[in-house]
Amino acid sequence: MRKYYWILLFAVGLLSSCEKVKDLSDDASIERFEITSYTPTTAELGEIYRNDKSIIIPVVPEDNLFPLTLQTVLETSSTTHKVLGNYVKGQDIVFNGGESTINFFLIAESGFVHPYSISLEAMDTGADILQFKFEGSEKMTITINPWSKIVNISVLDPGFPVTIKPTIRLSEDATFEGYTEGEELTFQSFEDIKEITVVSADGQTRRTWKIQFGALLQIPNSDFESWGKFGNDINLNEETIDPVPGYGKGWATANNYFVQGTRPVEHNGGYAAKMTTNEQNALIFGKLIAAGSIYTGCFKFDVGALNDPRSMTHFGIPHTVRIQSIEFDAKYEPGPQLKQAVKSGSKYSIEDREGVDVGQAFVEIIRWTGEGTFEYHGRPADGVEVLGKGEILFDGKETKYRNWAHYNIPVVYTNQTDIPTHIVIVFSSSKSGDIFLGAPGSTMEVDDVKLIY
Repeated sequence: MRKYYWILLFAVGLLSSCEKVKDLSDDASIERFEITSYTPTTAELGEIYRNDKSIIIPVVPEDNLFPLTLQTVLETSSTTHKVLGNYVKGQDIVFNGGESTINFFLIAESGFVHPYSISLEAMDTGADILQFKFEGSEKMTITINPWSKIVNISVLDPGFPVTIKPTIRLSEDATFEGYTEGEELTFQSFEDIKEITVVSADGQTRRTWKIQFGALLQIPNSDFESWGKFGNDINLNEETIDPVPGYGKGWATANNYFVQGTRPVEHNGGYAAKMTTNEQNALIFGKLIAAGSIYTGCFKFDVGALNDPRSMTHFGIPHTVRIQSIEFDAKYEPGPQLKQAVKSGSKYSIEDREGVDVGQAFVEIIRWTGEGTFEYHGRPADGVEVLGKGEILFDGKETKYRNWAHYNIPVVYTNQTDIPTHIVIVFSSSKSGDIFLGAPGSTMEVDDVKLIY
């Protein structure tokens, strides 16, 4: 049975439009979700609420909270045929950190796919730092992590020793202990960590926060050594790159239940990322071409965007320092026959094309001035300015790319003054994979990506 539903998901969810099975309902929803028990029993949970198709569980972020194990009850609508993904009825769900997410699908009678998620939300303990800023901080990235009680000031080189006079907003009526509001803090190095204790209005809660500078030197896991089963909006229990420091903040793949285009491969005593272009049989929709890729950002499944795969690829992670170039090791080998998936009626079919496949590596330095949540799909968007970019095309006709070599992509800036907010780095086994064009069997292997300042 599991194989049947795997095929069903593949057919209705892979890079194409859904077809409703006649006379069967498209609807699938959650009628009831409850937590029956949890460990540790000392955890303090708030009232569960819904945000569209997300279930949010407020939790007080205290020490020794994780792993947080929940026993739950999930009841779905009568038109829900199956639940697939990281949520299994009758099994505990486990959060290993505050940013973990449990992602799953409800499958309607017609086969229509509804993505859902369960996540945690940090409750105000009454002794929290809610905002932290100082003169010049608008040029840096400041993150306040309520789970770890760390205020991190990210910058390449602050020019140690550096003295700041912070303005700090606390929980309502909270006070400092051992620190005077407006007091200067002097940091001698990245290892110099200050501590500020905050006391709640009733005096019952004390939280000691760490204030530190963190260098934006390299993107974590750029040696591609760490892989595993990391849940997100579409990658469920399938192996993908570790997205440290978190989903949407590091490397990502488009791996999912249907396509495993990017996998680890042994290289130099460790691992590299290997991307492969594949021909996929979507059954109901025919045959498709799917390129393997790895990039900075995240992949978000959206049933309404199945005819526009690029819109499900969210490029870019926070980065506030200009770089000169990126360096990496790579090799590329094209598949034997360039092909393209062409839609005729309701189905796709594969047609041969002239030429040889081309791999791609590119970098973009972004400044975002929009409101709300940053969203970029590699095409013009309101509030998004590309300050600089660079690219290498791995022409499959050139045999020189078929052995491991070291590459450098300079960033050419068209805007010489503005401070960036995000960095985009993309590797793909088929440059035109977003229009279903590529050679099955094309492979790109990449390792040891470095940002050069």
